[in-house]
Amino acid sequence: MVTGDDGVKLVRTGGRMPVLFPAAVEGAASAAVYGYGPLYMRQVLDEPRLTVTTLMLALAALAWFFAAGAWGRAGDRARRPLGLIGWALLLSAAVQAALPFVPGSAAFIGLVVLWACLLAAVAPLSVSWLTLQAPERPAEEAAGFYRMRSVGWTVGSMGAGLLVGLMDLDGIPAAILITAAASAVVGVAVLVAMRRGVAPVSAARPEAAAAAGEPGPGATSTSTVVHEGESGGSVWRLHAVWTLAAVILLTVTGNEAFFAVLGPYLTEYLPGSLEYVGLSMGVASFLGIGVVGPLGRLADRWGAERVFVLGCLGYVIMYGLVALLRDPLATVILFGLPIFPFMSTGATGTLARRTPARRRGEAIGAYEGTSALAGAVGSVLGGTVADTAGLAVVPVMSFVLAVGGLLVAWTRLRPA
Repeated sequence: MVTGDDGVKLVRTGGRMPVLFPAAVEGAASAAVYGYGPLYMRQVLDEPRLTVTTLMLALAALAWFFAAGAWGRAGDRARRPLGLIGWALLLSAAVQAALPFVPGSAAFIGLVVLWACLLAAVAPLSVSWLTLQAPERPAEEAAGFYRMRSVGWTVGSMGAGLLVGLMDLDGIPAAILITAAASAVVGVAVLVAMRRGVAPVSAARPEAAAAAGEPGPGATSTSTVVHEGESGGSVWRLHAVWTLAAVILLTVTGNEAFFAVLGPYLTEYLPGSLEYVGLSMGVASFLGIGVVGPLGRLADRWGAERVFVLGCLGYVIMYGLVALLRDPLATVILFGLPIFPFMSTGATGTLARRTPARRRGEAIGAYEGTSALAGAVGSVLGGTVADTAGLAVVPVMSFVLAVGGLLVAWTRLRPA
């Protein structure tokens, strides 16, 4: 086991790879399964009911919501939390590899739910580990995870699209199997890295726990961070956790509602083309990859809460302009703005500074799970509102929800 200064050196010279590579394969696997799973059910499994395909996404998000918190709690108690990432990736890869061979929709949905429960381990365990390695710059460390996840999602989406273009429907199971193999390879690599000396926080960085408010071996508890609430009881009792969850349930739900109908909005309600949809999503992904690192540094220096509130304000402005302008090119430009990285870096930076180290994984899991739940609710809400009130009402609804999220963030979050 590596300890003391050797552990610090290890972290600085590549010890982050056991959490950054899992972020990339998590993004790639999610793009393949979530992006093309509904189409696979419709075209290959001959599922006639759209409610069943949307049910798959909703149940997977609900499973992610509960599993992320559970994995976070397990990581907080584990002696070597990074090992959990390796095993979770291996098991998720095995489940994912079975998806192309199931005979019907029910079995497909069941496996996707199980897969989601396993893959939900990556984010809370990784982000909590990273923030504890460098408590003086937690948002910047977390930004590295979200950058790699975005890279994985972009590569997974583009790769799956290329395979579908070359192989037609056979490209979907190929994409699922390839990303499952990538998860397995990275899972093995993480476990090998653990055996070679990548230590848990308490052993590799004693001063990290102290700076985060927890005494490590031989360290003194001299925290410079304000923790809200006691470390006992439910993590949802912590002010930062439930406040961020409330904001996410409002703002991200509204954003995902519009994303769910972006294609029809651009091509049916507005005189846009199908190319606009891919352009908007591609621009958002690439800009997000570029800005997340600087945003992490900004959150650590200026205040994570301020960056988070700025992201909420960005959504208010974006959806206000989308609803007012009603122009396809303006919609593409506005939706392509990288606003969500403000939310992710601000939220994780806030949690890193306001939650006890021994509850960090559980707190990050609560945030990640709430984001997944908001995505599922938003998708269903967007389609329902579009069907009942019309596509024009969806960005207005997203604007109203964003205003609600901004008000909660503005009134309930204060820089520590």
